[in-house]
Amino acid sequence: MSSVTAPDRESGTQALDRALSVLLAFHRDTPERKVSDVSRELGLHKSTASRLFRALADAGFLQRNEETGAYRLGVTVFDLGARFLAGLDMHAIARPLLRQLAEDRGESVNLAIRDGLDAISIDLVTGSHSLQLVSRLGRRIPVWCSAAGKALLIDLDDTQVRQLLAAAVWTPLTSHTITDIDTFLADLAGVRQRGWALNDEESEDGLRVVGAPVRDRLGTVTASISVSGPIFRLADDEQVADLAAAAVRTADELSRQLGHGVGEIWGS
Repeated sequence: MSSVTAPDRESGTQALDRALSVLLAFHRDTPERKVSDVSRELGLHKSTASRLFRALADAGFLQRNEETGAYRLGVTVFDLGARFLAGLDMHAIARPLLRQLAEDRGESVNLAIRDGLDAISIDLVTGSHSLQLVSRLGRRIPVWCSAAGKALLIDLDDTQVRQLLAAAVWTPLTSHTITDIDTFLADLAGVRQRGWALNDEESEDGLRVVGAPVRDRLGTVTASISVSGPIFRLADDEQVADLAAAAVRTADELSRQLGHGVGEIWGS
C-alpha cells in the first residue's frame, strides 16, 4: 500500500504546476531571467522559487549563468523539442516540398499546425526574392488573421468555429484584421468554396499570404502550407490565385505522401 497521502499528492501537483509556470516565464524577448524577477511575477516566495530553479537546473531544464546568477532554458528543453519534431513524420516529408515551392516561386513558405486559437509555425523556408516575410519557427498567429489558420479551420462548420473562438480576444494587428466572428465566418465560407485561404494584410501591413490545408490518411486537416509575399508582387487577384494554386498543389502532394486518398484508391 502506498504511503503517499492526499495532501502529499496535492503538494506534488502544486509543485509541478509551479515548475511549469517557471519554464513558461522564459520568452524570446527575455531568454535569461533572475529568480527574484520570476518569483515576483508568479507571486511565489523567493525561497520557493529558488528551490524550483535549482531542481529544474539539476534536471537540465534550466542553465545558470554563473557570472550573473540568472538562468536560461537548458538543453533538456531543446532535446524535448527535437524529439517532438522527430516524431512528426510530416515534418521530414514536407521539407523537400517546401523547399521546392520556395525555389519555384521565390517566396517564403511556411508549414503550420493549430494549437488552440493559434496557427504555429513548425517549418519555414525563406524565398529568394527581396523583402521576405520576417518569421521564425514557433511563431504564433491567431487563426482568424492568418492564411495558415484559416486553412486549418476549413473543415469546421460555423457552429464548431463559434465554439472554438468563443474565448477569442479579437485584437486587431492591422487596420485589415477581422475583429468579429460573423465577419470571420463569412470569410471562412469563401475559404471553403475556393479550397484555399487568403490573409490580405490582416496580420502585417503590406503582406499577403495564401494558405492550403494538408490532410492525413484519414482525410483530417492536420497542417497547412502557406506562401507569403509583399503586396506589390501580389497586386491583383490573378497573381494571388496563381500563387494559391501552387500552394494547393504542394499541400495536396504532401497530403498524398501522408497517405491521403490511399483508401479511395484501394476501395477501402
